[in-house]
Amino acid sequence: MGVALEVLRVALREVLRALAVPVHLLVFLAARRRHVAATARALAAAPPDPADDAALPARVVKAVAGTPRVFLSCGEASGEELALRLLDGLATLRSGDASPAPQILAFGGARLAARGVELRFPLADHAVMGLGGVLRSIPLLLRAFAAYLRILRDERIDLVVLVDYPGLHLVMAEAARRRGIPVVHYVAPQYWAWGPWRMRRYRRAVDATLTILPFEPAFFGAAGLPSQYVGHPLLDAPPAPPLQDAHGDRPTLLLLPGSRRQEIALHLAPMVELARALRADTPGLRVVIAHRDPRRVALIRELLAAQADTGFVEVLELEPRRVLPRARACLVKSGTGSLEACLHGVPSVVVYVVHGAFARFVRRHLLTVPYFASANLCMAKELVPELAIETAADWQRAGTRLRALWDDGEERERCLSGLAALRTRLGEPGASQRAARWIQALSAGPRPAVRASRGSPTGP
Repeated sequence: MGVALEVLRVALREVLRALAVPVHLLVFLAARRRHVAATARALAAAPPDPADDAALPARVVKAVAGTPRVFLSCGEASGEELALRLLDGLATLRSGDASPAPQILAFGGARLAARGVELRFPLADHAVMGLGGVLRSIPLLLRAFAAYLRILRDERIDLVVLVDYPGLHLVMAEAARRRGIPVVHYVAPQYWAWGPWRMRRYRRAVDATLTILPFEPAFFGAAGLPSQYVGHPLLDAPPAPPLQDAHGDRPTLLLLPGSRRQEIALHLAPMVELARALRADTPGLRVVIAHRDPRRVALIRELLAAQADTGFVEVLELEPRRVLPRARACLVKSGTGSLEACLHGVPSVVVYVVHGAFARFVRRHLLTVPYFASANLCMAKELVPELAIETAADWQRAGTRLRALWDDGEERERCLSGLAALRTRLGEPGASQRAARWIQALSAGPRPAVRASRGSPTGP
């Protein structure tokens, strides 16, 4: 089948699947209690040992002659960061090993290209958010998929490794499986949160998934999908160089409005208003926004310039983890940044603007988990305040919770104690290297010893 014809066929199939969503929703709503109970069991399960190399069978493993060729894809900045750490893990494993190093072809961004990876499409430079963002990006996604199909057609690929970004990556996984190429998904999709009907398709599309949250193997194992908990890669971050400036002794509030353009546009202005209110009666309060991407820093400065009286906000072009050791509290958009702040032991208020009618419907009727902040999910209880923002009143509630965490008192002490327990539950560093061991083994032929997975074939 030609590339153009396959792209058309897959696009039509996705349209039909989209049209079927209302039916899936009705079926799901009728059985929602059962799905909620299944997710609750997964959250309550004891965390597995991330060092257990016997837990992940792959359904397709083939002998590789010569240099293994791995296709690696990440669709946004956070996924690219995980891909870079995965490459670090592969490099560590290569030390003293005489076997051929995998040749990496990638979809990603400028940071992967700077590492010498053969970048075939700048997918991570065009991250999309929400249903509207996906619809606007359809031409881009079709071009990316066509480029991927040409790689599968014209070049020998021994293993496909997809990092997070489950929308397009699910379609890419299916294309690889049709060609008999093994597929590993690193960072499992959040099907435990909503839409568990998608598990059947996902189970057919990937050979195995490498998970980074301790409750996920119980969920995917119950669905009959081989999975391996490797630990969380945030624990692998090298120590950040200390931030050197003249304000080290001032109490600092860190604002993290997100990594995507739309996230920043939705979260920045209200966050600044809450910081302004806290600053009004907190002498010496320092307000900092830190972002490593110069394009996002420029956007933040542009948006701040459009607001009145924002000169008190410092915008720093650097990794947030360089500021976190100095932060007394953090106001952060839900996502990887919120978990990073919690792992640094910084009391945080986690927010997420529920934008659009569909997002509100999902939040009110489709969620199968009691929390959306990763720290709260990992501990199966509220460690840090989390607020889904729909109205101005929700932002006011976020401000109240921020004030309670900022001031010395019972709520702040309870939060600090819980954050210490969170780090213990996530285990030891080494997630990237443990994931790299599986990537190397599956791409090169011989594999670690495995045992058969257990679980219901029908899923939760």
